[in-house]
Amino acid sequence: MDIDPNYSEPPAIDYRKLSTGLEHYESLGYQYREVPWVVSREAMDVTRPPELPATSVQYGDLVASGEQGFIELMQRGEAVLKACCITPCFRIEKSYDELHHPYFMKLELIHTHVTEENLQQMLYDAQNFFEKYTDVQVKKIKPSTYDIVDKQQKIELGSYGVRSLNNQKFIYGTGVALPRLDTVLNMR
Repeated sequence: MDIDPNYSEPPAIDYRKLSTGLEHYESLGYQYREVPWVVSREAMDVTRPPELPATSVQYGDLVASGEQGFIELMQRGEAVLKACCITPCFRIEKSYDELHHPYFMKLELIHTHVTEENLQQMLYDAQNFFEKYTDVQVKKIKPSTYDIVDKQQKIELGSYGVRSLNNQKFIYGTGVALPRLDTVLNMR
């Protein structure tokens, strides 16, 4: 897909929020992990909507989320329990606007010990982070799938849920995505 020639670059990333997020989540027991930014098609397809193409490069696909980097580690047999990572995210969307960009930065959360308690704890941890900046609420989308939404703008700031990879379940969630959080804050 071609990018609209009228599309402008995403706003600058406030890397201090990524740093603050990393400190927040590490203080709660999330282990920081470096994850691959280029993953196998199998890792990509666990989370990629089938109607959208992958962002391919010579050696694989660029991650659309750090979650795919964690999936790649799990496929390689590396142990992941309760962790976080920071990666760029590259996405080919049907259209782009002030909230949807072809690339952005994201702090991703993962927990491979799947219990309802651990899913609710991840939601609580993320809600506490976002509440440093804005009033948020948790919305249940479907069983074991939630969004954290800015109360004023009604815009999703993060998604959380349970996925499965070769019969291994894991909890995923957004620690913070930028520039989305800043865009929502600037809409006031």
